[in-house]
Amino acid sequence: MAFPIVILLAVVVLALVVLYVVREQVRHRARVDEELHDERVPTLEYAVPTGQDPALILAALERDGYAATVDTQAAPQVVLIRCPAGLDRDRAHVRSVIASAQGTVQEGSPPVRTDVRFADEA
Repeated sequence: MAFPIVILLAVVVLALVVLYVVREQVRHRARVDEELHDERVPTLEYAVPTGQDPALILAALERDGYAATVDTQAAPQVVLIRCPAGLDRDRAHVRSVIASAQGTVQEGSPPVRTDVRFADEA
């Protein structure tokens, strides 16, 4: 009789740990989003072309150490990227990271190829 109780407790503890981790990730994402919408934080804005998955861009930027988020208020989708060294110092590197991450939502489709241009360059 004790064995099912131990299994049940293990499942409950595992579920609580997973909920805690997910909650912390959501909080972290909310903090990053709030920070990147602060006018005092130097950010580059990249309008994601139709057909390109912004998640690929976010993942590539975050792997490279940049905080980034998708601005849900913008249409088309815009990725905001924090530039801790300053816009001019980070611009070329951020551009190369985005260019290397270009792809599409649909598997098997050819990648979307566009010049990476930021909102302040338009």
